[in-house]
Amino acid sequence: MRGKEKSHQRLIHRLESLCHPIGKSVAKRINRDLSSMEAGASGHCRHTPIPNPLQGVGRGCGGGRGTCRPPALPQIFTLLLLLLALSLLGGACGKKMAPLSPDEVLPGPVREFRLSQEGDSLVLSWLFPKEDQLGRLLTRIQGFRLERAEVKGVQPAPAAPTQFLTVADIDLAYTKVGLVRGESVLYQDRDLRPDRRYYYRAAGYDTDRYRGTWSPVLTHAWGLLPRGPRDLKAAPGDKQVRLAWAPVSQFQDGSPLRDLAGYLIYRRSGSSGWLRVTPKPVVQTDFQDVAVLNDVEYTYTVRAVRQVGGDLIESHDSPLQIAMPEDRTPPPPLLNLVVVPTDRGLEARWDPSPAADLAGYRVYRREAGEPTFARLTPQLLTRPYLVDSRVVKGKTYYYYVTAVDDSRRANESLPSEEAAAAY
Repeated sequence: MRGKEKSHQRLIHRLESLCHPIGKSVAKRINRDLSSMEAGASGHCRHTPIPNPLQGVGRGCGGGRGTCRPPALPQIFTLLLLLLALSLLGGACGKKMAPLSPDEVLPGPVREFRLSQEGDSLVLSWLFPKEDQLGRLLTRIQGFRLERAEVKGVQPAPAAPTQFLTVADIDLAYTKVGLVRGESVLYQDRDLRPDRRYYYRAAGYDTDRYRGTWSPVLTHAWGLLPRGPRDLKAAPGDKQVRLAWAPVSQFQDGSPLRDLAGYLIYRRSGSSGWLRVTPKPVVQTDFQDVAVLNDVEYTYTVRAVRQVGGDLIESHDSPLQIAMPEDRTPPPPLLNLVVVPTDRGLEARWDPSPAADLAGYRVYRREAGEPTFARLTPQLLTRPYLVDSRVVKGKTYYYYVTAVDDSRRANESLPSEEAAAAY
């Protein structure tokens, strides 16, 4: 009997712990009924009505004083079933929580969420979150959910919309949409309509597909694309490239374009990505790029641009052009060349070149009676003097010197003034 009493007391305690007022009421009635049953079993019955939890208080004791009819068993069972229902529905007091395991921790926000326009699509990109919602290292993630809201008109609203629809579900186990490379995710949205503004947000989800924290909302207007520029030309110079192209006056579909904002120039070198050279659109149809290095090959493209709702809508790329700037400016001519005989031969000296890109010097010589000069030094000299030991006594020799820069073209200066000496 003691075991049953303990079981009953545990049930009563569970009812009393529920927040719902019915649970507390049922607990009191069960406790009262059990006390009546125990009193009846011991022969000490109080004349106490037996409560019916569903119909209020009824008549429980009959006969005379001192006799008692204990509560019927079905009534106790009804109370116990009600206990079970309340325990399943009631839960604990306090804030209502999502149906998650207590040990479950959802992904934190994605990193570096970005939105840009590329051709006929809006491109969303982000990096995997590193932390969960508790700020701890994220150990598992199953995929990402990208949602979009579409609003008629291109001007940004004071607040982001509240009604979003899923535009992409990127499951990392079987990626059907988007592009995943390492911890980088990219998605191109091409289902776009002109004169609309689009809002996007992204979040990761766990293996049970419970969503983590939303990213900030990003927005971009959409409209018709201008036609791409044509006839792009690139002329290299010394540390510069000059570009020119034909003006754009039409949309991509051939209709007249009247709200052109200008042009954006893009450049890349080697295997690096595209770099926008002009922070803002330029209105003219030519551009001189002076932020380049000589002897480096660059590739260029130009895009026509509209401004729609405060956002830039860029055309497709113009044809690509390649240019390699090169140093075409030689050092200045050398000064004060002097040639004197010595016991080792004829010694030539001159003033050092002031050129910052100097690579060295060349010396040219001819004998008296010879029509042309010949280069006397196969290799560049690094110092401004030379002793010519290949001379014959009694002969006169004529000299001039030049400076050479360190460019790929090896630009050579004009000859210095001639100097002559007899040996």
